[in-house]
Amino acid sequence: MSVDERAMIAARNNAGWYEAVFAAHGLRYVRRPFAFVGQDSAPPYHSNLTVFAPDQEEAIALELAGLASRFDRVVVKDSFCQLDLERNGFRALFEAFWIWRDPVQVDLPNGWDIVKDARGLQMWEDSWRQNSSPTDRRMFPDMLLEREDVLFLGRREAGRFTDGCIANLSNECVGLSNVFAENPTQERFEAAANAASWVGGHCSLVGYESGAELEHALSAGFQTVGRLRVLAATDAKF
Repeated sequence: MSVDERAMIAARNNAGWYEAVFAAHGLRYVRRPFAFVGQDSAPPYHSNLTVFAPDQEEAIALELAGLASRFDRVVVKDSFCQLDLERNGFRALFEAFWIWRDPVQVDLPNGWDIVKDARGLQMWEDSWRQNSSPTDRRMFPDMLLEREDVLFLGRREAGRFTDGCIANLSNECVGLSNVFAENPTQERFEAAANAASWVGGHCSLVGYESGAELEHALSAGFQTVGRLRVLAATDAKF
């Protein structure tokens, strides 16, 4: 099965985001030619292994076998829906689509800005947690503010963030992730996308979405370029 080059670009960008997150948490990892592989337990909402090159089933199975020998639960991002892991005990947690938007010339949306300090990042994360992804663990350490390839963006109102997203920059594109809004709509999603495009300059915008967020993305000028799924197994067998 052929894989759209744009999906591979998006998957490589996603692996770059994983590197930033693991490094900020002081977690070990290796980047193989085909996948990002965490050597320590992954933070919430992150996989132990995320694939970014197609047609590498044998090599990926070897990596997963090593992870299964060390961790009770293993999560893998099957970026091109190519892995046959059901016999090993893996089950799908969710499926989504890689999304792509060609470069657009936009201004920074009204009220949006880059988060520049630790206090602002804590406020941003508090809003992200309330409106998107609840967790008791600090997800975005201040160290991420020191990276030139990661930008936290948000819209402030009355001393809080009502909207936000993360842009992670790579040589090939800009990744859009962790989009949240108090009242999610297509217009709010498009504002987040435009903020990420603004910091990314003349680069394409990538990410992955499903459900209502996918519909918002398509209305905001994105197109789907491939399918992915996230699989998990407890006591995987290899």
